[in-house]
Amino acid sequence: MSSQAESTAAGGTVHIQMRQGVGDLYAFRVWIDGVRAALLRSGREVTIPVPSGPHRLQLRWAASTANAPRNSETLDILVAPGEVIHFDGDVTATFWRNTLVLRRRGDLSMPASSESGASDARVLEVTQLTRTEEWLGEDVRLIDNRASPAPVTRSLKASREWTRTLTLGENHRQAFGGHVGANLLWLSARGSIEAELQRTLSLAIGSTHLFEEEIGVTVPERTAVRIVLGWKRIWQCGEARVLLPDRSVHIVPYRVVVSVTFDQKIQDVTGLSEG
Repeated sequence: MSSQAESTAAGGTVHIQMRQGVGDLYAFRVWIDGVRAALLRSGREVTIPVPSGPHRLQLRWAASTANAPRNSETLDILVAPGEVIHFDGDVTATFWRNTLVLRRRGDLSMPASSESGASDARVLEVTQLTRTEEWLGEDVRLIDNRASPAPVTRSLKASREWTRTLTLGENHRQAFGGHVGANLLWLSARGSIEAELQRTLSLAIGSTHLFEEEIGVTVPERTAVRIVLGWKRIWQCGEARVLLPDRSVHIVPYRVVVSVTFDQKIQDVTGLSEG
């Protein structure tokens, strides 16, 4: 009995990364051995400690959605003491329904769909186009050196957190092929397109980053200045040629956040009243 207790105490870890592409409206639950263990959303990850030994792992939809979505297959795993096992969660979108997929990292096999002729959207080619800027707002700093007879140099830190986000454009166009139901098929395949595009671009969609930059400002004697930082989000725009299950090819515009930046203005406010 004591050796079994020691083996359970020296457990391992299950790590699941959910791919971006099904939107923040959906949530998923991780079930281990028939017990709800964690809540997971698109583009997020979760780490779950488990006792060493055999376990059964499944990914389920947190709530009922349209088109009778399917939960993932249940995986049987064996966790060794101290072992960390990584899994990738995904959603395959077909004309009929969305299906959750849970795959052990390094296992290239995919559960086959039971729907006849059904398959996922596939990105054939990605073309990067222009970069655009989105205004985020201003940070204002004041340095008052009016009481000093000598110049002063101050060091300021400009910092802002940003999230890598991927969005698809609504005005896609059909290149060739397809049928009268192609637009409906396009809508059902959006999640699959986003997930496939994320893999093609090799970007960690949903990851959070911190932009930081030091700013040196010298203020003359008897002077007050206002430093205005105008923040902007940088989007990389592009187009993807996507093959849908009906063999139609669509040109899909997309954009992804790649960074943030700022414009700096220094304004002399010496003549303005304090406050």
